[in-house]
Amino acid sequence: IFLSVLYHFLRVVADLRFITNIINSKIMTYDIFGNPIPPQENRHNKKPPTSPKSHYRAKIDSFYHPEILDGIPKTRVFNMPLIRPNTIIPKTNTTTPFDRIGNKSAISDSLVVFFLNDQRFYSALSHPWDYTKQLLCYTGVIGPDLSQYIDMDYAIRLYHNYWNKVFTAYWQIRGINMYPNVTWSLPDSYEYCIAGLPRNSVIAINSMGVPKYHFSKGLWLKGYRYVVKHLDPILILRYGPKIEGEYESLSLYLENVQLNILKNGRKRKQNER
Repeated sequence: IFLSVLYHFLRVVADLRFITNIINSKIMTYDIFGNPIPPQENRHNKKPPTSPKSHYRAKIDSFYHPEILDGIPKTRVFNMPLIRPNTIIPKTNTTTPFDRIGNKSAISDSLVVFFLNDQRFYSALSHPWDYTKQLLCYTGVIGPDLSQYIDMDYAIRLYHNYWNKVFTAYWQIRGINMYPNVTWSLPDSYEYCIAGLPRNSVIAINSMGVPKYHFSKGLWLKGYRYVVKHLDPILILRYGPKIEGEYESLSLYLENVQLNILKNGRKRKQNER
């Protein structure tokens, strides 16, 4: 009798819990004893885990346009697009970030750069034909710069490097004055980073973010020397801060427009105060 009474008492308590949760709009899942199951233990409510690197991944479907690959020769190793040498020495060191090419303040006598957060130039990579006429109006364009973070998987870094070269070759074929942008990260990227790139050409190298960490300087400088040795460039268009040990006599240092915008913005805020 005691066990029967206890059982019915527990059932009543469980029913009261359920009704209370409905009133409070907090419907939960319960086990067979009427005990609530915490959300993290409810397998029906579990969400698939997300990778911490998911925000690095570019949109493969939107980038892949088989038609833009037509007419672009490839290398045997890594199947990288071949980019023709560019020996035109720029007469300006002014740059225009890609996301500002439509602005009235943009200077046509400048070099368009993609040294931005990747998402800020996805539109150009998704629909490159829509930007060809605009890019032709500028003195030159430095190739896209999809990220090469050292904590990325090798496959993602290789994929980003491949598409950087695809769009450089695509616009080069259409008459735009393209300068190859050389990107690398870890030593395992050195071989694919120069695959398809021309020797004895003007190239571009970025160092934004490198001085923040001591180990980054070492990795950057090691890759830089590898690139110079194997590509033997006639000039390096350098974007970003100088790194001790680089060949300054071989470089044309470009104006960092993004940094100037930030500085001007800070000055305005200070003046408003």
